[in-house]
Amino acid sequence: MIYLIVGLDRTTFARWHRNVMAGDAPSAARLARARAATQGIDLVVAAVVGPYSTLVDPMDDAPVVRKDA
Repeated sequence: MIYLIVGLDRTTFARWHRNVMAGDAPSAARLARARAATQGIDLVVAAVVGPYSTLVDPMDDAPVVRKDA
């Protein structure tokens, strides 16, 4: 299935979106974050759009809490 992943870069707040082919929404969100990382983008997934423009909840896309050293 093809999902549209929409998000922001954590550091610059620049918009980011790509179509991702995956078996489910959580996998699509993980794949999108990995692809964005190869471009130097620390992606925060804002939405996963599935078939027929439905918003899908990527259940394992919990926010990451970071502690700066």
